[in-house]
Amino acid sequence: MATAALRAPRSLNHIAYPTWNSQATHDFYTEVLKCEFLTAIQLDVVPSSGARTPYLHTFFGLHDGSAIAFFEVEGLPDPGPDSVPSWVRHIALNVDSMEELHAWQAHFTAKGVDSVGIVDHDGVWESLYIFDPNGVRIELTLQTRPLTEDDARQGAETLRTWNAR
Repeated sequence: MATAALRAPRSLNHIAYPTWNSQATHDFYTEVLKCEFLTAIQLDVVPSSGARTPYLHTFFGLHDGSAIAFFEVEGLPDPGPDSVPSWVRHIALNVDSMEELHAWQAHFTAKGVDSVGIVDHDGVWESLYIFDPNGVRIELTLQTRPLTEDDARQGAETLRTWNAR
């Protein structure tokens, strides 16, 4: 049997986060972020580990076919805030234009959802930030130019400088 050459995975299928309220999560992702509700799976045993852990796994579709998913685990205590700053853990979702980014900003205001931005990041991304009911930070972003080989070279130097600190 021939071995396929390995390369980076093709695309994101889904990313999963914990939730402590599947209904509030459903309402936010379908009504505020306009995601399609794809499915919910309820199991009492985790297939990958065999652990007896009742949970509900919900999926919300993005326009490109990828998804954001959530696990509500029976009896899992909400750990509350941790020591990691709230802006560090986030998911960035692409939009197609500045007009769309401004429309999302107006939509969030109409829904009573606090937002931060629109923030210019290094002339590469324009971003708008919100939090979902689970404390997940969501960045809606417009990439205004492609990253280049020069960006990679400069980034490698920045990484070397950071590591030398």
